[in-house]
Formats: sequence, structure tokens, C-alpha cells
Amino acid sequence: MSETRPKRRIPFWLTLSVMANLLLVGLLIGMALRAPDYGRGPEGVEGRRPPMLEGANPEDRMVVRKMMMETFRSAEAEMEDRRVVRKTLGEALQIDPYDPEAVRRAFASLRIADEVVHSKIQESLVHRMSDLTLEQRKSLAEMLAHEPGEGRGPRRMRMRDGDDSLPGPPPVDD
Repeated sequence: MSETRPKRRIPFWLTLSVMANLLLVGLLIGMALRAPDYGRGPEGVEGRRPPMLEGANPEDRMVVRKMMMETFRSAEAEMEDRRVVRKTLGEALQIDPYDPEAVRRAFASLRIADEVVHSKIQESLVHRMSDLTLEQRKSLAEMLAHEPGEGRGPRRMRMRDGDDSLPGPPPVDD
């Protein structure tokens, strides 16, 4: 007589656990093998390097990034005020029935808040740029000559799945 051996099956949860562990190990190895200067900014700040700083030498990059971070910190109060104005805009958009005048006022307030933030940052930059060398200021001038995101390829906004057309201008009010 021949004996039939029972088939051994691997439990579903064991398979899932092994896959999760392999994924975790892969992520850890990937993090360990990435470039040593990847994501390191001044004072240990993590983040990807802005594309506009790619051509600068590492020392200039660090000086410019540190200067920009300090400049943004100087405008924290103004940026918090702008967040409040954005929240007000969000609330105005949710009024039912829709109140175009409230939205218009909220957008006007947002423009003013944006201007205050930009003015504060730009004034701080004016004072901080005196600390830069001529070469660093030339690098910064080159960076500022381009629009944010310029050179990264066309960006398209899709309104729904399957819509491959480029967005057009807003509708004209008659």
C-alpha cells in the first residue's frame, strides 16, 4: 500500500509577514546605500536639493540654503497670518448659498497677505546678500533668473481620468 503524504501549505499570514519584512529590509538597504550628501541641508535639515542649486558647488549650496532658511524663519509670523487668511478663504468657499463677494474679499486679503510675506522675505534677503561673495551672488542671480520648476518638463493638470488635453484658459464671463 502506498501512503499519501499530506500537502504542506504555507499559511497566508506567514507569507504576508515574510513579504512585509522583505520590503522593510529593502527600504533599509536602499536608505543605507543612497548618496551620502542626499537630503542633507544646513543644520541637519532633511530634504531634496532644489533643482536650481544643482549646478552650484556644495559650499555655495549650503551657504545659499542656510541663508534662505534663515530668511524664511524671519517671516514666520507673516506666514502664520497668511495661513489664517487661507483658512478664511476656505470658509468663504463653503458658504451656502455661495457668496461671490465674500470670496472676492478673501482673495483680496490673500493677495495682501502674500505681498506682506514676500516683502518681508525679500527685505531680509537684501540684508543677508551682503554676506555672500560675488561668485555666490552670481550663482543666486542665475537661480533667480528662472521661474520655479522651469526646465522640469511640461506640467499638465488633468481634470478627470482619460482627459489628456492641456488645460485651457478660464471661461470668459459675458
